[in-house]
Amino acid sequence: MEISKQKKSTFSAISINRITAERFREYSKTVTKSHTETIDTMIDFFEKANITPKSTFMMSFYKFQKYMMGRLDYIIELLREHERKYHKPTHDMLKTLFEGNTCLECAEREEPLFIEPMFEKLTREEWNLKEDTVPKEKYDAMINERNEERKRILRILKKTTLVKPRFGKAYHKLEIEATELAILKRKFENY
Repeated sequence: MEISKQKKSTFSAISINRITAERFREYSKTVTKSHTETIDTMIDFFEKANITPKSTFMMSFYKFQKYMMGRLDYIIELLREHERKYHKPTHDMLKTLFEGNTCLECAEREEPLFIEPMFEKLTREEWNLKEDTVPKEKYDAMINERNEERKRILRILKKTTLVKPRFGKAYHKLEIEATELAILKRKFENY
């Protein structure tokens, strides 16, 4: 009790920057009734917590707090995105399932979704395309063309001879005219 009376009776002047003094007066009004009590409260806090405003612990605490706030913002955004992607579509599907079919596209459709193939009416060309069939004339023409090509290739192969030189590897020699070779090249390039 004697200490508190002594505090009230004895004052000391401290030189503080004018701007800092104004800030302290504003802050002091929100904490306690007098400036002395505000300073005592602040000093008690720092002594009990065993920290100083410039300690590395405080700086690392503020950095950690800022980091955690950033991580929490990231987690909140992840949760919102997850809700948009997964929960909302599932909710909408279940809602349409229990409320009935209110889909505008489904209401506008009047033709049946599936027509059995045996009741489908098609023209001959549509039928051939659907069945992946080729008309008989086209098939016969393809077979004849293949046979002609086969004969031509066999004729060319008969004109090849194996050459075995004394040095080096053996090779095949093709004995045809230059014009015939040019015709073959042009024909196979057009395929």
